[in-house]
Amino acid sequence: MSVQNAKDKKFEKRCLFLQAARKIFAQKGFQATNVSDIVSEVDSGQGTFYYHFKDKHDIFDVLMLDFIGELARAVAKNDMAAAGRLALADRELALVNARAFAGVFMDNMDLAKIYFRESKYVGGAAAAALETFYSVIYSQIENGLRMGIAAGSVRENVDPYCVARCFVGAAERVIYDVISSGRDVPLDTIAEQIVDFQSFGIMKRPAVEN
Repeated sequence: MSVQNAKDKKFEKRCLFLQAARKIFAQKGFQATNVSDIVSEVDSGQGTFYYHFKDKHDIFDVLMLDFIGELARAVAKNDMAAAGRLALADRELALVNARAFAGVFMDNMDLAKIYFRESKYVGGAAAAALETFYSVIYSQIENGLRMGIAAGSVRENVDPYCVARCFVGAAERVIYDVISSGRDVPLDTIAEQIVDFQSFGIMKRPAVEN
C-alpha cells in the first residue's frame, strides 16, 4: 500500500467515526453515548478509535468546533455582504442574513440537535468556542441596534444588550423546535418569521393620522 493510500484510508476511517458520532450523539445525547457505541456503528476496533481521538469528549469537540465554525463563517459573510447597510432597516438584507444563519442548522440537522442540546453543557473546547461565537454575534447585533437608534429607525428605549440576546435566543428557539418536531417548514418561512418578529418589536412606526 502506498503512503498516499494509507493516508486516504486513515482519513476515511476518521470520517466514518465522525459520521457515527454525530448520528449517535444526536440520538442518545452525549452522556448516554459510549465510545463502544461509536465503534460498533463503524464496525471497527476501539484501538482504531483511540488512534484518531483521545476520547468521546475529543470527537465531540471536533464535531462542534466544525459546526460552530460554519455558523461563524455565515455570520461573517453576512457582515461583509451588508457593506455598512443596516439590516434592521432593510428587510431583504435581513432575510438574506436570516436564511444564511438558519440554513446552517437546517442543512446539518444532527449537528444542530447536538448543538442545541449538548454544546452549552459538555464543556471543553467546543463550549469555549461557543462563548466566543456568541460574544461576536451579540456585539454585531448590538452595534446594528445602536446604528438604528442613531438613524432614528429603532426606538430610543431599546436596550441593545438585552435585545441582542432576545434576537439570538428567539431565533435559535424557533429553529430548534422546527428541527426537533420534524415539521416541514420551508427555510424561507423560518427566515421571514424571524425577521418580522424581530423588526416589529423594535422598529419605530409611522404616526397614524386621524
